[in-house]
Amino acid sequence: MDDSGERTPYRRTAAWYDAIYRARGRDCAREVASISRHWIDDGRSPETRRVLELGCGTGAHGPGLSGHGALTGVDRSPSMLEQARRTGCYQHLLEADVLALPRDRGYELVTSLFGVFGYLEHPAQLHAALHDAGRLLVPGGTLLVEPPILAERLQPPRVDHVETAFEGGTLARTARARTEPGVLVIEFEWTLAPGPGSHSPSDPVRVIEEHRMLLLPSAEWLGIARSALGPGFEVVLDEDGPLGRGLLVAFNRDGAVDTG
Repeated sequence: MDDSGERTPYRRTAAWYDAIYRARGRDCAREVASISRHWIDDGRSPETRRVLELGCGTGAHGPGLSGHGALTGVDRSPSMLEQARRTGCYQHLLEADVLALPRDRGYELVTSLFGVFGYLEHPAQLHAALHDAGRLLVPGGTLLVEPPILAERLQPPRVDHVETAFEGGTLARTARARTEPGVLVIEFEWTLAPGPGSHSPSDPVRVIEEHRMLLLPSAEWLGIARSALGPGFEVVLDEDGPLGRGLLVAFNRDGAVDTG
């Protein structure tokens, strides 16, 4: 049994990711449809709207987002980008961190879903990343950022377990959460047990990952976003968002983005 730990999430488990979330009943197309009201009346069409997805992961949101415009995906994980490429939804896929984004300003819609910005280490990095994301928008463009979880909505930590059939065997993931000041820490234990037809049926693979995410109240998310984006943006919090845990919505009213 492989019992290795991982400081880089999803380096070894990217190919397993979607199977676990399908088993949990996740519907990414429905998530995109539920928030499309934030951009659907922007005066553009799928033929003229350019969409940038920051932290595209395996491309699970790609089918939904690509129906709204020409889609570019960015992720820092080569393993996740490999999975995203297989969806065929992205015109371009770029390996980059949200703290080192390309500077080509030209998107009508920039999205970051499923808590990607929460993986930054401290609020100052969040401020810098939101500032740079805002600079990628054209005047009249929209930025959508889903927090990982808002501090006031955090439930008591619990153990979450899910398993599903996978490639003739069984894939399982157990999540254990704890909190530190300003941080939510989740340990994911992944286990892939080969089925009877495998060459090594008695040798399951086990990977343990630690995920550290910013744990901030909604007022702090809003304050950081408004400071990072400046007075040219209207910034509000959609209380529901795609998963019921909120969504920052920023509209570039006049195209004036501070370049400092």
